[in-house]
Formats: sequence, structure tokens, C-alpha cells
Amino acid sequence: MKTKHEILAALAHTAEERLLLAGLLDQEQICTTRSYMTRTRFLSMAERALCTDAVRLAGAGGHALFWGGYEDAERGVYLFYPDYMEEEDARAAAPLALLRARKCKGDTLTHRDYLGALMGLQIDRSVIGDILVHEDGADILVLEEMAEFILLHFAKAGRKQISLTREALSDLRVPVAEEKEGSGSVASPRLDSVAALVFGLPRKTAQERIEKGLVYLNNMPCLKPERQVQEGDRLTVRGAGRARITAFGGTSRKGRIFVGFVKNT
Repeated sequence: MKTKHEILAALAHTAEERLLLAGLLDQEQICTTRSYMTRTRFLSMAERALCTDAVRLAGAGGHALFWGGYEDAERGVYLFYPDYMEEEDARAAAPLALLRARKCKGDTLTHRDYLGALMGLQIDRSVIGDILVHEDGADILVLEEMAEFILLHFAKAGRKQISLTREALSDLRVPVAEEKEGSGSVASPRLDSVAALVFGLPRKTAQERIEKGLVYLNNMPCLKPERQVQEGDRLTVRGAGRARITAFGGTSRKGRIFVGFVKNT
């Protein structure tokens, strides 16, 4: 178990990272000393990875939970819950709200339209979680403290009128991703080789995206093209999609390794 000072020295490389981690560790300490649930703001995937490392070093994994309102949420908050609560209790008590935006039948609105309109309300991105677009509009996850403000002021997206209601989190409409199976072979189990195969990228492009922090392995950014991939691993390439490795192993006569995968389309 590391101290706050040691964790910040080990993980924080910028002022923004130091502020993020200091706030995270403060919330963990408040939970521990005052015995009530605390939380961070919504975190991006990169911020989540950094905070996960900090939680591990602080020895707080036993009462910490990343939660975005549903399984596999891309954005979520870190919850710290006291000893008298179970993980399921913490999920149920998380201060998240579901707002449902309904559009006119003939209108076409994208994730960018909804997010852009919300940013136009001069609110911070960190109070908004995932925006799940569906045929009738979108389900938007927000921090509880911002729900009423957004309900009062969010009436247009992409210059189109919308209506907004508050719904129970249990009614969240999670889009069912269409999955496409694929397979191929790689010369080695390196992340850049596998990502290039799965997402149809030149290997050099895959390497560049990895080095820019745009590739995630099991929801954690990985900056090492040489990182070894295994069966069951999940890959995310920003702008290209998500995939799960379903089979890995065996070699051809030329020594290439077979890879089976399922990709969200």
C-alpha cells in the first residue's frame, strides 16, 4: 500500500493527472474515514486506467467500483463504498440519472449532435456519461446533480427539436451491437499485429494509434505495440470499434499464428 504522495509521484506526469488522482484519493479517504459512499466525476477510458492504477497502489480495490450505469460502459465514475455495503448496493445507490431524448420520427441525429448540444449548455464533459443512440433518440447518462438543469435547458440537438424525460436506470436502452466474426493469421501475438488484422489497418497505422494512446487492451490504454495478446482479450481502437479475441494459437507451416475474433459493427 502506497501513500498519496508516493502514488502521485509514481503516476502523475502532468498537472491535470495530479489533480485527477489527488481528487480520487481524497474521495477514497473520505469514504474510509466517514463511512459513506463517495465518487469521482465521469472518467474517460484513459482516466479510468490511470485511476485504476492509483486504486491498486492505494490498496483500495476491495471497496472501489468503476460504474457507468451498465456493463461495458465506456465512461463511468469510480465509486468508493463503506464496509457495510456490497458491490450491488453501491451500483444501485450510484448518483447517476438516465435522461431519454426523443426526436421526431423523420430526423436523424448522431452521438455528435447530442454531445455538441449538451456542451453548448456550457456544462463540463465530466458530468455526462455514455450517450446511447437508438432509433427513437438517445439515452443519456448524467450525474444526478446535473439532471434537473439538463432537463430544463436541453431542447435541441443538431438544430432539431427533442423532448427530454427522466427514466429509471433499470429502463436504460443499451443498443445491441451487431457482431461480425472473423479470423486470420499473424506473424506474432504482438498488439500491433493483432489490431492491424482485426480492424483492417496497415501495421504501421496500428503502431501509430497505439503510441498515441488510441488503442485499449481490456479497457486499459496500451502504449506498447509489442504487448502480447491472448485469447479472451478485448481490443478497442478509437474510431474503428471494439473486438474480442475468441481463439488464439496454433501455427501454420509458415509459423503464423491463427486468430479468431468477434468485432462489433
